[in-house]
Amino acid sequence: MAMRNRRTFSLQTPSDLYRKLNFEALALHNSPPEDLEQRAYAVMNAVTTAWQMKDWVYEALREADALDRLNDFAGRIIEGNRDFGTFLCENSPWMNVCFQLATAAKHFGVGRDTGLEVMTTVEFQVGPETTVYELRGQDEIMVRTPHNSISGPDLVLLLDYIWSRALPELGLMERRNNE
Repeated sequence: MAMRNRRTFSLQTPSDLYRKLNFEALALHNSPPEDLEQRAYAVMNAVTTAWQMKDWVYEALREADALDRLNDFAGRIIEGNRDFGTFLCENSPWMNVCFQLATAAKHFGVGRDTGLEVMTTVEFQVGPETTVYELRGQDEIMVRTPHNSISGPDLVLLLDYIWSRALPELGLMERRNNE
């Protein structure tokens, strides 16, 4: 049995960390953007959780002597934790955005513009129920790339979805009843 990590509260497995990500995704999705600064904190926290999941997955499989599952999942040999991150970024534009947001301050100087590959903004969003005669909406946290635009909460929902599919396939979480 693996030793308990006393630095992560009750979060001990990739499944535990996924429940945290799912909680964050649903909280963002279900609450209106009243305080955009707090919303940005919540988006960044969830994106960081989603990116850190790769480390938890790799270590759980390594400790279980089951890295072959990761190779099967990737369709190639994964040459370590960093290579798993590369695989994720190469196979999902959303995981690539996740990586860039979660590591922006670590790899680049805080406040330094690193180009237009991924940028965050606050923009006015028209509500989907709005008619031509009645424009209703609100400011929202947005993530833009040269090819995509997505709200922060929707990005977090997509990252939640990616891990909800990957973890059962890797044998690290039970499949949901509706899948």
